[in-house]
Amino acid sequence: MISCSRCCLHRSIRITNFLVNVIGVAMIIYSLWLLKKWKNGVIQLDGTSSLPTPWFIYTCLGLGIVECLSTILGHSTANCISNTTIAIYIASIYSLLLVEAVIIVTVFFKINWQMRISKYIDENHKEFKTFVLFQVVLCRLISISVSIAQLSVALLASILWAIGFEPILHRSSSDHPPNSTYSFLDDRTSSFGDSSPDGLAERLFKFRIGERLRKSFRLIQDAKVEYSNV
Repeated sequence: MISCSRCCLHRSIRITNFLVNVIGVAMIIYSLWLLKKWKNGVIQLDGTSSLPTPWFIYTCLGLGIVECLSTILGHSTANCISNTTIAIYIASIYSLLLVEAVIIVTVFFKINWQMRISKYIDENHKEFKTFVLFQVVLCRLISISVSIAQLSVALLASILWAIGFEPILHRSSSDHPPNSTYSFLDDRTSSFGDSSPDGLAERLFKFRIGERLRKSFRLIQDAKVEYSNV
């Protein structure tokens, strides 16, 4: 049951990382397109030197690059077998999410983009002004959404770290089928190398059965010897 949970978590991390990677690539393409639209619109305005820096575009672009890089670590973490490695990954992702949250709040919530853009873009370029304000809202929604997706990856990794990884001895014994020439009472064919209560109980049960069978066999042999001597 625990092994099945581990497999599901590994698969979920891979799928979520893939989706985050796709979103990150889309964010990069969208940000470059939006930056080109911004530059083309600024050329048609007067007093372009006083326009504010489009930090909302650069923020979206930077987040897209960071998401693509973080998915590489996420993919390697999904295939790792070390609790230390996944703990380092979780700590780095949560730190990165904290930095992203600070940047998103600073750029999209503390800066009044509507007032800044309205100050430099007059009514003669109302279409460009509406376009920019809409893109500011869209960049904010995209940035928050991708941060939530990255947070879900970190949560899945945290659950995987809490469950732990399958012991190497148990995994190696399960990879090779037991030799059918040995007795089912022989410990060499026993796959109950774990320390769970169910495994210990079943192993103890088989040990007791084996002891009883061996005692019965010895009694039969002793009886045969005594009968032959008579």
